[in-house]
Amino acid sequence: MYRRYALGAAVLALVLLGTACSKSGGSAGGGTIASTFVFGAPPDCPTNPFCQIGLKNVYGITFKEVKKLDFGGPLTISGLKSGAIQVGELFSTSVYDPTFVVLEDDKHLEAADNLVPLVRASVDSPDIDAILNSVMAKLTTDTVLQLNKQYDVNKVSAADIANGFIAAVGLKGPATTTGAGKTLTVGVSAGFNEQLILAEMFKVLLENAGYTVNTQESLESRKVSDPALFSGQIDIKVEYLSSESIQNDPTAKTSGDPANNEQILKGIMSAKGVNVLDFSPAADVNVFVVTKATADKYHLTKVSDLAKPA
Repeated sequence: MYRRYALGAAVLALVLLGTACSKSGGSAGGGTIASTFVFGAPPDCPTNPFCQIGLKNVYGITFKEVKKLDFGGPLTISGLKSGAIQVGELFSTSVYDPTFVVLEDDKHLEAADNLVPLVRASVDSPDIDAILNSVMAKLTTDTVLQLNKQYDVNKVSAADIANGFIAAVGLKGPATTTGAGKTLTVGVSAGFNEQLILAEMFKVLLENAGYTVNTQESLESRKVSDPALFSGQIDIKVEYLSSESIQNDPTAKTSGDPANNEQILKGIMSAKGVNVLDFSPAADVNVFVVTKATADKYHLTKVSDLAKPA
């Protein structure tokens, strides 16, 4: 009986030793919590320095498998809920599900993508700047998330959300004729919820100042909306500090510092006849998300926790 226990203990020790040796000699990320997880990622993740490459270089994380899904959309959400993936990448202003946990980007992989208005210099004026900046100053990331939730989950129209927010924070003053006789066009690139809502806010407040305002809310992407802005097809659009910088200069050294990214974007846009106004405290960045059940089971609160031993 004792010999049988001793033999079992010896076999177990050999198995454990073999496992430890194989892990220590494995590839980067082997033996970590991440190495046991499937990551649901955007299609560009394998070549994106802020996704698969950055996770490996900055955090030392390599996943068991990376599934190409969508850009923070229903496929990723469904994968998390079903358990088909254990980690997903979503947008910080659209994590509505109370059973999801956003992992803190504690090593600052993601660049600061604060919301910022862009205005063609030839039509810009101090009163336009004051109106748009007043809106941006009232926004936080959580505020934008709640506005987006009204649009996505409660199916409230962008115009109704805009009017409700303007009334709630007291943005709309007495009507003026400052912009009488002037027409402005506000464009929306890629149709992100907050861009649609902010376009409606700008429209309401600029019209209150006497401007005639048109909107183009279905510009496909920055590849379309940027030329539209530079050529004068549109006059105003809301963008993101880092993403817009990299779109126009792939070598732009954006970082987690919004002030740095603002200076980069101003340099790029000034050469194109576009003014960069005040960026908002609100940012829409890529975030790494797990379910609460997964977070509790593996004690996950930040991205670096995924690099802990499995």
